[in-house]
Amino acid sequence: MIETKMYFPEVTVNKMNAPFTIKLAVTRNDDVIDHILNTTGELIAEDLDEIDDKFSPFKSDSLVSKFHRGDSERFFQDEMFQIVYNQCAIAKIATGGRFDAFKDKMFDPTGIIKGWAVEAEFQKNLKPLLVDPAIVGVCFRTDEGMQLASKDGSHFDWNVGVKKPDNSHGFIADYRIQNGAIATAVMDDLEIQTDIHPEENVVKQMTVLSKGLTEAAVLAKASLKDSTVDVENWIDKSRLSGLLINENGKLSVFEQGQFDNVVQAQM
Repeated sequence: MIETKMYFPEVTVNKMNAPFTIKLAVTRNDDVIDHILNTTGELIAEDLDEIDDKFSPFKSDSLVSKFHRGDSERFFQDEMFQIVYNQCAIAKIATGGRFDAFKDKMFDPTGIIKGWAVEAEFQKNLKPLLVDPAIVGVCFRTDEGMQLASKDGSHFDWNVGVKKPDNSHGFIADYRIQNGAIATAVMDDLEIQTDIHPEENVVKQMTVLSKGLTEAAVLAKASLKDSTVDVENWIDKSRLSGLLINENGKLSVFEQGQFDNVVQAQM
């Protein structure tokens, strides 16, 4: 049996101070595919501008800035704002307050907005491309992580590597994903965790797999706000899948909340 040759064209748009990359897995790479890719990139770029205009805390006329000034009328009229606001409320509950967009009596969705934007745009503009016979996979990624999908019955899956926390050229894990999202959060060595006791071992890096990037990115980042022991208990209760590395370099892999002791190792 001859394997079908695959091509992986991509395009990147820089918005919200970050690169957003669209990548396709296709069985042919021609002018039609280029047109689809570039048109999709333009549509997503327009939407990302709209999202940034609404949620940027640095723009005085954004909905977030107006909301802080007490202009709640627009909040009740804007469906997108309500969706993001509700997602932030859900995230706070799901993480036990580890992720909190409402601190200091303010609303700051910065920590969720890029992951949510990727997931929303993926469902709106990328996943529908799978109806094209030549497109067997779609991927949308940013610094928050990535959302991926494959055509039903195609037997195609995406190969996603998880980088080492201190070596951008090395990998500690390799996932094969057909449909879903993956996000990795890394603790900066200089970041001071004032809410963690100095004697507690903390999570250096956390990778979470989920159906959507909104959830995966929030859970990965929220895990850096606690000790390794507390995060492991949280993983068990929430039935999470992924991997973590503590500050001593110990790698732990977990699936549906269960840790695989066979693959736990010292890096």
